[in-house]
Amino acid sequence: MNISVQKAFLALLIYLSNTCFAETFSVALFQGANPPYTIIKNGQHSGFFVDLFSKLSQLTNYDFVFRDYPAARALEEFDLGNVDIEPGVNEAWRQQRRIEGKFSIAYGYSTEVMVFKKKNAINIKSVKDLHGKVVGTVRGYSYPKFEQAFNNKKITKINNRSEELLLKQLQADRLEYIFIGERTIKYYMQQNPQYRDFVIGDIVSKVEVKIRVHPSKAYILDKINAALKILVARGEIEKMYAKYELEKQQ
Repeated sequence: MNISVQKAFLALLIYLSNTCFAETFSVALFQGANPPYTIIKNGQHSGFFVDLFSKLSQLTNYDFVFRDYPAARALEEFDLGNVDIEPGVNEAWRQQRRIEGKFSIAYGYSTEVMVFKKKNAINIKSVKDLHGKVVGTVRGYSYPKFEQAFNNKKITKINNRSEELLLKQLQADRLEYIFIGERTIKYYMQQNPQYRDFVIGDIVSKVEVKIRVHPSKAYILDKINAALKILVARGEIEKMYAKYELEKQQ
């Protein structure tokens, strides 16, 4: 553990020793799930975000409760102040929101890819390569590189409520192309044989991911950042990701 991480850990210990009770904060999880980040089975939550906030709770003495919303609704609830935290996002995705929020340090990366069937294979070297095409995305997700083409109708964007529904539309040939997280599509392909013939195409976005906090709760960021530094330094973030990579292979 390097010196900066040691200092962060000591600062946390000192703070916690003077804290008599745990504050509770709400965390938005998207309905329909986006495994391996959020997995919902029989009403129970699991996945990377659940593991992450369990670790953060241990290190910060904060409690976190999960709230399920469709992606677009989750963004509205954040704007209204009914949700305190949105995990796994980047500032560029939220610049157009009414409440942009405050962001933690980065703890990892999100890679978004285009997925299609073999018969619709295409290489994307620039945005223009998708002009005239129809692309499915999850409502509320942002792709800054493509937004101008979406707005100008150079590329037709079809929104849906979840990644799972996008994959069903792709399977049924209701869509030819979709944008989806690389870890998410690999998870679905491993778990669902009907998706294994899909082609994972070019990367459409790769950015750092952070924790977005409502400005009214910005005071929690110091402790969250200190905790994230510890988790990154210990290699625990990568272990959490790897856990679901291993599960996919079983």
